[in-house]
Amino acid sequence: MSSAAPTIGEQRAVVGETEATKKFRPADDEVMAVRVRGLVKRYRDGTEANRGIDLDVRRGETLSILGPNGAGKTTFLRQITSELRPTAGTIEIFGVDAIARPQQVKRKMGITPQEAGVFETLTVREHLELFARLKGLARDEAHESTSEIIHELDLDRETSRRVGQLSGGQRRRILIGLALLGQPPLLVLDEPTTGLDPASRRTTWAVIRKAVARGTTVVLSTHYIEEAEHLSDRIGIISEGRMIALGPLDELLARLPKSYRLSYRASLEQPRVQYFATFDAAQQYAVQRGMAEYSLARASLEDVYFELTGHRLEAEEPAEEIARCPA
Repeated sequence: MSSAAPTIGEQRAVVGETEATKKFRPADDEVMAVRVRGLVKRYRDGTEANRGIDLDVRRGETLSILGPNGAGKTTFLRQITSELRPTAGTIEIFGVDAIARPQQVKRKMGITPQEAGVFETLTVREHLELFARLKGLARDEAHESTSEIIHELDLDRETSRRVGQLSGGQRRRILIGLALLGQPPLLVLDEPTTGLDPASRRTTWAVIRKAVARGTTVVLSTHYIEEAEHLSDRIGIISEGRMIALGPLDELLARLPKSYRLSYRASLEQPRVQYFATFDAAQQYAVQRGMAEYSLARASLEDVYFELTGHRLEAEEPAEEIARCPA
């Protein structure tokens, strides 16, 4: 990419506020599902995991957060769920101070952490019904909610199996089911589909979309570009503890200096990528250099991510095992 081309940050100043952005700009008196101001998390060794993050998430919105490993995504979500206390800043969940009243806001959330334990001696149904009762659901309501979630997550054939006998992907789906119990108004999901096969991932997307259709607000982190593109109203990118981009997909794509990506391989070299302002310019470049094989496509969210962070986003599959709780 030419060094003379404007960066996305420079373009943001020129483009200004788009109609898509205005849609998510809150009214002065609107109560946000999530409101974060000046969020800082600094550890004892001086490491700043989050550096002054500001964010509003409207009711019913789905926000996906992307970022390199170590960028501060999980730390950010753990502060929203009151698992970590911020060094500085404020967090409100549906207008309630989450730092002062953590237990009150937790009752409004369904949470899927990146890592969590499961009770391996319980069956799938027993596991879900236990947590449904712990969330305050009556016995009949817990049974009904569990049955619905088992069906939605395609776990019908596993309902009587002990959790310890399941694959890592199946246990991951149980953790997602735990977050959905009781239809909480806010879901906070830390890489919810990492480790799932493509079919299970799409099943989970359908379940999340169904929750959104009921009015649920969703904040999730992900390593999957396709997941962010399919689920999100807006996408945030965190790098080195800062929210460096935030907006609807179309707006983020519009900020790219050049909107066509040419991928090719020169001799035995690694695949190379170049960007062009127009389709014709990219095709002409390939023809003039006698390229026998190349691919030409519109730039994607991954290209925006690379432009901002200098990294390609590659999903990292976790180990098969999920931590198990003792009986």
